[in-house]
Amino acid sequence: MVAAANPAAVLAGCQVLLAGGSAVDAAVAVQAVLAVVEPQSSGLGGGSLLTHYDAATRTTRVYDGLAESGRRVTAGLGVPTAWEQRRYGVAEFDSGVDHSARAVGVPGTLAALELAHREHGSRPWRSLFDTAITLADAGFPVAPYLHDVLANASTVTPSCAYPDLRALFCDGDQPKPVGARVRNPELAGVLREVRDGGAAAFYSPTGDIAPAIVRRLHAGAFDATADEHGPAVIPSLLTVADFAAYRAVRRDPVCTAVLAHTLCTAPPPATGGLTLTALLAMAQARGVTGFAPDSAEYAHLVVEASRLAGVDSRAHVGDPDVEPVPVAGLTDPGYLAARAALISPDSANHPVLPGHPDGAPARVAVDAAGGGDTTSQISVVDARGDALAMTTTVNLNFGSRVLARGIVLNNVATNFSAEGAEVNAMAPTKRPRTSIAPTIVFDRAGQPRLVVGAAGGGPIPDYVAQTVLGVLGYGRSPLAAISAPHVSGQTRVADCGGSADVASDVEAGTGLTQPLLAALTARNHPCARAVPLRSGLAAVEVTGQTLLGAADPRRDGTALGG
Repeated sequence: MVAAANPAAVLAGCQVLLAGGSAVDAAVAVQAVLAVVEPQSSGLGGGSLLTHYDAATRTTRVYDGLAESGRRVTAGLGVPTAWEQRRYGVAEFDSGVDHSARAVGVPGTLAALELAHREHGSRPWRSLFDTAITLADAGFPVAPYLHDVLANASTVTPSCAYPDLRALFCDGDQPKPVGARVRNPELAGVLREVRDGGAAAFYSPTGDIAPAIVRRLHAGAFDATADEHGPAVIPSLLTVADFAAYRAVRRDPVCTAVLAHTLCTAPPPATGGLTLTALLAMAQARGVTGFAPDSAEYAHLVVEASRLAGVDSRAHVGDPDVEPVPVAGLTDPGYLAARAALISPDSANHPVLPGHPDGAPARVAVDAAGGGDTTSQISVVDARGDALAMTTTVNLNFGSRVLARGIVLNNVATNFSAEGAEVNAMAPTKRPRTSIAPTIVFDRAGQPRLVVGAAGGGPIPDYVAQTVLGVLGYGRSPLAAISAPHVSGQTRVADCGGSADVASDVEAGTGLTQPLLAALTARNHPCARAVPLRSGLAAVEVTGQTLLGAADPRRDGTALGG
C-alpha cells in the first residue's frame, strides 16, 4: 500500500512494489515523481525525515535528510551589507528574505533516500526513476492543489511575479489552469544523472548539478520586495564544498506508549515528534477518549495539550549534533503528568509557558510556529512487512522560489530562530528544527499498526495526533480520521489577549467550525480563531492481513494497494 499526495506518484510507488520492491524502493520512486508533479511541496531541492521499520530485524530507524546551513553562514543574514542591515535587519530572517537565494540550505532528501536504499532497498536504484523522467520530459497536468497554491500565494507577492515560477507554471501573470500541461526537461536531465550516478551525481563538486545550483544561488534571486535602498537580489553564501560535505544521519526514533500501543516518531532536530508524543500523553492522561470525537470537550483538551506540548518543544529543541536536547526530560512520564495537570476542563491556560524538564535550563522565550499547507507525506507498507513514513519538504510552498536546473530550492534557513536565541540559532553546518513528524505506531506484538505523517507547517503534530486518536482511540478508518475537522494549538501570535500567546485554532469551513469556536471562546481560549488548516496527511492502517490507506481529501492525494 502506498499513500501520498498525488495519484501519479502513488501509482509509481505501487508499480515498484508489484515488481518486488521494498518500502524504501517505493518511496524513492514516489519522491522522484512528487518532485515533478508537486514541486511546491517537496523535491530534490528539499529535506526529509524517514521513519523506517525493518520487519526482518524488527528495528526502527530514522533517516535524517534535513537541509542544513553552509559553512560560511553566520548569525542573522550571513554577511550583511549596510543595505541589508537597513532593509531587513540582522536579527532574523523575515518576509524580505524568505523567498531569496540567501534562505537556501544544502538539500538532504537524496542523501537520506540513498542511505536508506543502501540498507533496505531490493530493486536497483536506477530502476526507480523512469516514471518521474517520463513525466518531466513529456509533461504532466496541473493538479488542483498545485494551481491553488500558485493562485493563492501565502505572501503579498503573486507566485507568477517570480521569474523562475513564471517560466514553468504561468501563462503571463496567471497560473496555468488545472489540467494544463507542464514540461520540465531540465529536471528530467537531473533525474537521469541521479538515476545513473546516484546521490553522488547531485552532491559532487565536479559534477553538473551542485555547481549549477551554486551558480544560480550566487547570482541571487528575484526579490519582489526590493526598493530604492538596494538591489533586487540577495545572493547565497553556499559553495560546492557545502554540497560535497553533506551527509544524511541515521538516528534512533523517539518511542513512547500511547493507547496500548507503541508510537515511534522523529527525534530532534524535529520538534514535531516530541510535540506529538507529549500531546498524546497529556490528552490520554486527561481522559481524552472518554469524550466524543469532535466534541467541545475533545477540542478543548486537544488544543490545550497541543499548546503546552508545542511551547516545550520550541523552547528546548535544536540540532542535537550542535546543542544538547533534553529528550529524556521532555518524554518523562512524571513530567508529562505534571504538565497534563495544568489542563483545566473549564478554562484555557493563558499565557502558556514552557516547563522545566530534567536536563534543561529554565527558558521562557519561544519562537512563533507558522501555519500554512506546506510539505508532503509518503506512507508505505510492503509485502515483507517493512513500513515507511516519510515527510518531505522544501519548507514554504515553492521554498525560496528560486529554481536551478528545474529544481525548486528550499528556504530552510527561515526555520532558524532569531540571532542570540537560546536554541536553534543559525550557525554553520547546522540543521534548523522542523515540525514534521513521520510516525509508525506498533501493536502489542510489535507489529506496525499505523503508518502516518502529515504536511501542513506548524500544526503537523496536531494533525498526526488527531489521526492517531481517530484510528486507535475511536476506531475510525484512516480516511474518516484524516477527514475529521482539525483543531490546533501551535501558532503563536504577537497580540493574543494583550500578550504574546499561542492561539486556539479551529478549521474553517466545516460544519463544526462555529460550534467548536464558540465552545473554545466560552472556555476563555486566547485568540480562538477559525483558520484554514489544510493538512496533507497520508496513512496506512495494518489490521492482520488487511491494509487500509488514505490520503488527505484537502489535497490531491490517494492511496493504492492490495
